[in-house]
Amino acid sequence: MNKEKDRIFTIPFLMVLCMSVISGSASYMVNPILPSFLVSRGAPMEITGIISSLMSLVALFGRPFSGAASDHFNKKKIMVLSYILSIFCLFLYSKANTVPMIIAVRILNGIAFSLSGTVSMAFGADFLPLNRLGEGLSYIGIGTVISTMIGPQLGEFVEVRYGMEQIFIWASVLNLICAIGTYLIPYHPQVQPKKEKFVFKAENFFAPELFMYVFLIGMLSIGNGILLYYLKDYGTNRGIANISLYYTVSSITTVLTKPFTGKWMDRKGIAYTLYPAFVISAVFAFCFARAHALPLVLFAAVLKAIGQGSGQSAIQADSVKKLGLERSGVASSSCYIGMDLGNVLGPAIGAFVISGSGYALLFDMYAVLLLLCIPIYWLYTKKSAK
Repeated sequence: MNKEKDRIFTIPFLMVLCMSVISGSASYMVNPILPSFLVSRGAPMEITGIISSLMSLVALFGRPFSGAASDHFNKKKIMVLSYILSIFCLFLYSKANTVPMIIAVRILNGIAFSLSGTVSMAFGADFLPLNRLGEGLSYIGIGTVISTMIGPQLGEFVEVRYGMEQIFIWASVLNLICAIGTYLIPYHPQVQPKKEKFVFKAENFFAPELFMYVFLIGMLSIGNGILLYYLKDYGTNRGIANISLYYTVSSITTVLTKPFTGKWMDRKGIAYTLYPAFVISAVFAFCFARAHALPLVLFAAVLKAIGQGSGQSAIQADSVKKLGLERSGVASSSCYIGMDLGNVLGPAIGAFVISGSGYALLFDMYAVLLLLCIPIYWLYTKKSAK
């Protein structure tokens, strides 16, 4: 075995990780203050959520195009372009004085987010040995988690010291660092971009062979969507103080466990990772259905971080392995489509069930759905083996 070729922590990959943390921090600086910023520009509070979610909605529809672009053009150049586009959007945010202008900028921001979010996984995969892809991509996931801890804190610091508008300037500077840093990364792709003329074919935008993975990663992501919108209300409803500690415990657990679950995936394979991931995630949901005190909530946070973190990383890595590096962009976009759909469906399902029956039934139903994924995936593997 060539140990040099099997290394993960090369200088280019470390640079990719750094750019991921910096760009993610810039996004999480801006997102928390967007509702307040919209109100300050004259938007009614009841539509701030719709405007804020526009970026995610645009990104969802842009994923297939971003994946196709990643497979046909230079990934490094696309990443630099996405950062430059983000800088332009952040500058426009700071100058926007009307709601229609903010909506237009938010849509443009969604295009940039779609490019950077989708291509980043495929770009990172180009610096990793295939036999350690699961472990390597798990580190990119850790970078995202770290940015969720840094970004909001940095944004709050800037807002208190310098004012809300300065957050956009600071975030644009961070994206400028990313653009320059990414440009300087030595890039020799393992598979050269396709040289033939780009054709609008279905296979260039979506991989039907990954449909099961899109379904499974979407199921894991439904829990994210539910908790993103309803965790605070859940805490109030159950009389649980300091419910936000859930995020702290979840983030720390993800950072500590992802490298080990990634290694497990590389050594044992996708099935040995997914079955435990769905069982652990289901136990998380059962715990949440019955939690009336903080300790059980925090225990559930640990379970969810392990279950979802291992499951999503395994699916992302195996998607790239199934399609090969020449279609890593489509593999990445397919996974993100599943995650986006889960994040959208979670709040919608939650609103319907909570209003009628409460949180206990919601999380019990979710646990059952997660457990049902196990026989569904088992039948799929048996059918695929024939």
